[in-house]
Amino acid sequence: MMFIELGHGSGGRPTQQLIKEILNIYGNQSNKDMEDCALIENGIGVTIDGFTVSPRFFPGGDIGKLAICGSTNDLAVRGVKPLYLAMGILIEEGLLKEELLKVIESAYRVSRDLDIKLVAGDTKVLPRGQADGMYITCCALGEVLTDNHWGIKNLYPGDYLIVTGPIGQHGALISALHYGLEVDELISDCKPLWPLMEPLTSIPGVKCARDCTRGGLGTVLCEWAEGSNIGIEIEEELIPVNSEVVSVADVLGFDVLHLACEGTAVLAVDPDYLREVLSSLKKVAPHCSVIGKVTEDHVGIVGLKTKIGGMRVIDMLVGEMVPRIC
Repeated sequence: MMFIELGHGSGGRPTQQLIKEILNIYGNQSNKDMEDCALIENGIGVTIDGFTVSPRFFPGGDIGKLAICGSTNDLAVRGVKPLYLAMGILIEEGLLKEELLKVIESAYRVSRDLDIKLVAGDTKVLPRGQADGMYITCCALGEVLTDNHWGIKNLYPGDYLIVTGPIGQHGALISALHYGLEVDELISDCKPLWPLMEPLTSIPGVKCARDCTRGGLGTVLCEWAEGSNIGIEIEEELIPVNSEVVSVADVLGFDVLHLACEGTAVLAVDPDYLREVLSSLKKVAPHCSVIGKVTEDHVGIVGLKTKIGGMRVIDMLVGEMVPRIC
């Protein structure tokens, strides 16, 4: 008999295995491309995500802002313009109404800025002790704006890899708060990605994109390598990471490549369009950086060239570093 463990929700390899088992039950009645956003009939993109972050309020955001950013970012990285939102809220008996309304006001501000309409919802209240304050589930829908649907099937040797900003900030922050570390200068990168991604929808050279949430950049790149039968090589010196994130990772023994982001994406770009994509990104993401390339060598493996010149194999996150980061 096998029990569900926290590691099954980490976004790493146990999560991938569990998702595949669930999809196998649905068989042909499911979408098995393993992308975070499904592209369905009539040019519609749809995604759903649940949010349980603890603490509910953190430097740079809260569970309300995170719910809207997290769900719409899954649309944005597939070239889908967010338009509509359905929200389900599970509330624990005894939660202050003022806290609930503060969270909803935060969600509203992001929705307003993105011009998204809340069109459906559900609210449940659970007895005291059967939930931890509140949980939010968001289903986001939008319009596909790209002619070439962004996805891992488009990856090809020679494509360049770009991250839109410093990695690991959200994961480092929540980890530090969980373990009681001082993090005065560290804030979450929680923000919408659509302002970055929308201009890119008109550039045909964008192949694939993903927001680096649970499991971090390392897990995303492993999913790409294994899912497209290609190899990936990245360089440690080229990956933007804030010193505060490195410090937290060093203290806790974490790999920064496995720390979650909530407003940072990785893109694969055709070499002929690299300059155009970088020019567009730098207008709103000045710290974006080319970090490596897709290769035909070592298929299914991600290699990291270290600062001292060696090569390290990167694997998906295995187990759970910190529960409830999003």
